[in-house]
Amino acid sequence: MNRKALLQRWGALHFELDQANVRLLAVSKYASDESVRCLVDAGQMDFGESRPQNLRDRAERFPDVNWHMIGPLQKNKAKYIGRYAFMWHSVEDIETAQAVAAHVRGRRLPVMLQVNVAGTPHQHGVEIGQAGAIFEQLMNIPSLEIRGLMCMAPKDSDGRACFRALCHLRDKLSGGSLRPLRYTDDLKLCMGMSGDYRIAIEEGSDMVRLGSTLFGLGNNDFIKNGIKEDMDAKP
Repeated sequence: MNRKALLQRWGALHFELDQANVRLLAVSKYASDESVRCLVDAGQMDFGESRPQNLRDRAERFPDVNWHMIGPLQKNKAKYIGRYAFMWHSVEDIETAQAVAAHVRGRRLPVMLQVNVAGTPHQHGVEIGQAGAIFEQLMNIPSLEIRGLMCMAPKDSDGRACFRALCHLRDKLSGGSLRPLRYTDDLKLCMGMSGDYRIAIEEGSDMVRLGSTLFGLGNNDFIKNGIKEDMDAKP
């Protein structure tokens, strides 16, 4: 790990995002513990993991850090999220949400509804037309607290159009035609990754998920089984 280079990247990104009032979620799923510790010592507190067991393990090693679940979730791994996640970004069905909620104790787990804004087949997330109904159902799960919406712009798509669609949906749920009568909080938007985060910020993102841009490319910390992988994307 090149500590100096990592801290320089983090400092520049932190400054840029702070100027825009946007929260940095460091996607650490292929980063070493040494890299995580380096950023924690510098002041980074929000990290994203896409595999439930990895989130559990990291939460036990770094208990003072906010660990966000950003990947798809199977019900049989729900206990790790209910017990260890600071926030769950990838809610897309009620059954899994109920399974996670069953393991939440002494708090309300903040969650984000993942939306497939582009309507891309096989991409995770609820369809825009289903978002209002699922939002209502989530409100009936006492141990979950809806904080906002999340999306990923598919590769080779019009990212700006995707982000605008999520922003429009947020507005409809927050104060427009889809707003649940019982919901009064402002919904946050988590959108934008290393390749498109500046566009996402222009379109109103409140939180961006950065992996490769933050931790760097070509570093052995980010090589798995000899193959470079997209650190921001889901498995």
